[in-house]
Amino acid sequence: AFSVVSKLLSQRKLDLLEELVSAEVLQVLKEKISLLPDNHRDALAADIDAIMYTTEGDVRIYYDDDGRKFVSILVRFWYLNGANLPDEVPGETKVFQIVFGDESTKEKKHLLTANYEFQREFTEGAKPDWTITRIEHPRLLE
Repeated sequence: AFSVVSKLLSQRKLDLLEELVSAEVLQVLKEKISLLPDNHRDALAADIDAIMYTTEGDVRIYYDDDGRKFVSILVRFWYLNGANLPDEVPGETKVFQIVFGDESTKEKKHLLTANYEFQREFTEGAKPDWTITRIEHPRLLE
């Protein structure tokens, strides 16, 4: 889900996110994406093979006022991206230079992070669909 959503964000195909992302988050994304420079927008895309590490953060089970049961999981992703970003982007973990072939052929990759929160209702009879209720790409999508 992270790879698909991040690529759709990068491509500005926000209409395709309506079934995956909450309406509130989608509205904020529409405003932010339109203001991003191209290199930051390109850096949002995470190819599934470029995801280096994931970790689950906050896992919550809660009930709303009507007694419906929900589960929420915050996941942090670290991924490599070759977008043309400056070497000194605040908040980035590290810049890697990966050499393919000989020393004259270098491809620079940035190790970027993203936080996505997934929510699902577990009330009996509810649809078993997960919805993304928070999307953060620090220093890129602010």
